[in-house]
Amino acid sequence: MGLDVAVFKSTSTMEREFPGYCFQREPVTGECEVIHPEGVNLTWDVVTARDWRVGNIAHVAALRETIAGYLGEGSALERIVLFSGSHVGDVIEEPSFGELERELLLIESSTDPWVWEFANGLSELIGTARQERNPIVFV
Repeated sequence: MGLDVAVFKSTSTMEREFPGYCFQREPVTGECEVIHPEGVNLTWDVVTARDWRVGNIAHVAALRETIAGYLGEGSALERIVLFSGSHVGDVIEEPSFGELERELLLIESSTDPWVWEFANGLSELIGTARQERNPIVFV
């Protein structure tokens, strides 16, 4: 068990990559499903623009504690991302990106490699989510 996140490719990206296919977007996660031609199932790596494993439950707990040392208790990173080591199905939508980015700027200069990797990974996911116009999804 652990915390994994992804950003799905947008419908327009999928249609560009698969001309002649028609896609339907899942409204919460943004994941695209092929509706024509029928019966086509695309693999995970084809439908995701970016995925990333934050870490196992213990790693997430350690990150939460370390980041609380930088930002204090109740930060957006804690409330939205690190509150649990496994929260599948949750999403982070665009309105939260700015608050998360402000906090990431405060921790990105950390000398702790786990904190730096976390800040870098989440920043990349936010950029991808903006580009695809889809939320970040906990999978």
